[in-house]
Amino acid sequence: MEWKIDPSHSSVDFAVRYLVTTVHGNFTGLRGSVQVSDAAEGETPELLSFDATFDVTSFQTGIPPRDHHIKGENFLDAEAHPEAKVRLVSLTKDVSPCYLMTVELTLHGVSRTVDLVADAAGPVTDAFGVVRIGATATGRLRRSEFGVDAFPGVIADSIDVAVNVQAVPASLPDDQLPPAK
Repeated sequence: MEWKIDPSHSSVDFAVRYLVTTVHGNFTGLRGSVQVSDAAEGETPELLSFDATFDVTSFQTGIPPRDHHIKGENFLDAEAHPEAKVRLVSLTKDVSPCYLMTVELTLHGVSRTVDLVADAAGPVTDAFGVVRIGATATGRLRRSEFGVDAFPGVIADSIDVAVNVQAVPASLPDDQLPPAK
């Protein structure tokens, strides 16, 4: 079955060590498609494909001056590379409903594979009567592998990521998606 990502309920979250603390933030507006197998009622369908994009300018940590700096030329260079992409490359079913997956991430104009562990859920019906499926995929990447290498030793090279996705049937018109709370 074809599903589309609900951008108001999906994000790419990160955590990175900065000097002696960890900074958390996210990218919002994740959009794209998810394909899952048909499943009997009460069972979680199997993930078949995943293809998404997100707006690099949506980067936020809650501190606007820092966010502006990170979106600039020293780091993400959002003006030159406004969109990032995530695409499923391979998938191995672990203990249901978990998967070991490899995705291709394109960020800062560089494409690399990243290994993630995903935990799927659904389908469930929300309070508005919309059927949803979801997953959270977590892993670690090295920012230097994507050409984002400013301030080594001050900002860690290793970044923890979590891709949080809620998807609805692709046939549901966008104007019928419930708002984020």
